[in-house]
Amino acid sequence: MKPVTGMSFSLAVSLCAACSNDSKNSPSAKAKVSVASAEVGDMTVELLTDDKLQTGLTPIYVKVATADGKAITDASVTFVPMMTMSSGMQHSAPVIGNPSYETDGLYHGNVVFQMASSDIDTWSATVGINETDADTNEATFANLNVSDSGQAQVFTYTDSVTSVATKYVSSLNFTNSPQVGLNPIIFTLHQMQDATTFSPIEDAALVVDPQMPSMGHGSPGSVNPTATSLGCYEGKVSLSMAGTWETTVSVSQAGVSLGTPKFTTTF
Repeated sequence: MKPVTGMSFSLAVSLCAACSNDSKNSPSAKAKVSVASAEVGDMTVELLTDDKLQTGLTPIYVKVATADGKAITDASVTFVPMMTMSSGMQHSAPVIGNPSYETDGLYHGNVVFQMASSDIDTWSATVGINETDADTNEATFANLNVSDSGQAQVFTYTDSVTSVATKYVSSLNFTNSPQVGLNPIIFTLHQMQDATTFSPIEDAALVVDPQMPSMGHGSPGSVNPTATSLGCYEGKVSLSMAGTWETTVSVSQAGVSLGTPKFTTTF
């Protein structure tokens, strides 16, 4: 698992906006990175992000324009990621809200990629564009490069009575570059209903426990994340010194322990 090494300010703003309705948290006007573009009918559809597509909570932006370059700002936009495994099996990823128009001609949304792409496991995405009184147009982007940030973990809870196994997708995301002291975080939690359906869990109880294995100690003072909306939880992780930390998040629901995903952070 690749350790987290920090993120840009614009990404931090985007992550906060993912779990808040506060307009002050709208995406930064900083230039975005173009991921791919496609021509659909008489429209150009461009997919962008802040830095790069990576595992964990990642902002995505969709720019839609007419053939003569005029921005389309009143469409309904959907974003559907899809991973095709080497075995031929496919699965999607949790999407936190359909992209909505915010600023600079961009529709902003967020996705939690739970695994990185590779030569044999590939991500693609379908963007649906629906204008008023018009049919939906779809732009498909193949072979998206999603890197491993170490910020996402998938874990399974098996009911001891029914033996039914339930899979969860979680992510631990620093809203600024990790540093010594209290670090604001956003934790996301979704239940995988099937290969394409991920339901946000909004009533979990979380306990964070940062440990530094090389030194044999933890760090007191963390603030356990609490629910905001759409499967997002906000809290703070205390890191008492620079180095490599392993943060375990104990996840429970209605008093039942679901799992203990672990995330590595190096700074």
